Amino acid sequence: MARHHLIATLAGAMLASLPAGAQQGEPKLDGAPPPLQIPKPTPPAPKPPRTPVPRATTPADTSLKTEQARLARQAEAQKTEEARLARLSADLQAQKARLDARATELAEQEKRLSHEREDRDADFARNLAELNRPRATPPLTASLPRLPAPPDSLPRIRISYDDARSACTRAGMSEAVGNDFYSARYDAAPRYYERQRELRGPMRMDDREGHLTVDTICQLDANGVVLRFEVVR
Repeated sequence: MARHHLIATLAGAMLASLPAGAQQGEPKLDGAPPPLQIPKPTPPAPKPPRTPVPRATTPADTSLKTEQARLARQAEAQKTEEARLARLSADLQAQKARLDARATELAEQEKRLSHEREDRDADFARNLAELNRPRATPPLTASLPRLPAPPDSLPRIRISYDDARSACTRAGMSEAVGNDFYSARYDAAPRYYERQRELRGPMRMDDREGHLTVDTICQLDANGVVLRFEVVR
């Protein structure tokens, strides 16, 4: 194709260099050669479409694709981690709300227990004052001398169940206070042995942490005074 273009160009140049008369058909001279006949150049044939040649894959392209895939995986992992952290934050917020509600509930419970302790302390003070109040003694008969007589010569008073229980309750209260309890009372009806002048039964002793039930033995003298108060267990 390039050769045809070159020939056509040379022919055009030669034709232009001829005299004007020769180009316009002057009469032929005898013995002269005929004029040069230059063929017209043929139009160039259309070029066939080029088939794209696949580009050879280089190590740099492979490395680039690998890096892009790694970055895509890293971005996906980061999104997953952000979603997990968001769920964790929501769980922590819910747990904090529950803890705050529990703290408020505990504060209310502590306040209520404080009021109950104050009420128990007030009840204990009233009970102790009532137990320490002197009891009325039966009047002496007119035949007794005015001077105090020896204890053995005093008449023996028949001790009733209520008197024995009251005296032993006071003794149990003193025993409880001496052992860091704030109240003591019989948990059930104690049994009174009149001949031995002993009152036996379970007694409940209360403190700030709860209560303790123990078996007790309370021994009285002939005048209803506690001689011995013993905690069996």
